[in-house]
Amino acid sequence: MIFQEPLYDLDELARYNLHVHTVFSLCAKAPALLFAILKAAQAARLKGIALTDHFNDDISSEQYMEHIRLLKQEAERFNTSELKVYYGAELSAYEPGKSLESESLRQSLDYRLYTVNHFHLNFWGHPKENTPAAYALYMLDIMRSFILTKKAHCFAHPFIGRFIHQFEDQTLVTKALSDNQLGDIFCLAKKNGVAWEINSGAIIGDPEFARRYWNLGRECGVTFHYGTDAHHPDNVDTAKTLPLVKKILL
Repeated sequence: MIFQEPLYDLDELARYNLHVHTVFSLCAKAPALLFAILKAAQAARLKGIALTDHFNDDISSEQYMEHIRLLKQEAERFNTSELKVYYGAELSAYEPGKSLESESLRQSLDYRLYTVNHFHLNFWGHPKENTPAAYALYMLDIMRSFILTKKAHCFAHPFIGRFIHQFEDQTLVTKALSDNQLGDIFCLAKKNGVAWEINSGAIIGDPEFARRYWNLGRECGVTFHYGTDAHHPDNVDTAKTLPLVKKILL
């Protein structure tokens, strides 16, 4: 846990950007070098960032651990005394109870940010039925398994249907989730010390669900983390999206 107690002050949550990609993620933009990321974080006066490159089926655990070693080595060249850097990964929870990383890699990470909804990737599991409700239940099953095993520190852009390309309306999946279902998974996460991401892109992309997510999460007493899913140094500064996120949630 980044925070010892749940925090619902969005200005304070946004002092930490806990979802940042470097050029090691193939989808990141070329300028996303560690030097540029750290400079952007320092300029934004952030308290902390989490480096969370994708861990998909195109790399090995050993390669990722070497990547972390090189990041730490590079960071030593800069003064980060006022900026806490968490060395993590955006890990792939592609089926209930299944992910790609080794136990040694998992234990070596400062921050384990799991995604359960990268359905556009060819190795990802899918529910038996091709309906929004089936996808919602499938994501809940995956989350439940990673909460109970205590593998996850946080879930990235939870529940969103952006990566389920067969549904033209990407909000159908979140609309299929009942308040009771959300409340149950939130309570389970709270009991097991798992956080939920306030992902700025997800909030802006599905504001109706975002308000339910924020309000029910607070009612259940869950811990939220803030992340911009930055793939470019220009997106490291949380202040650029925070006003719109606050307008939607508050």
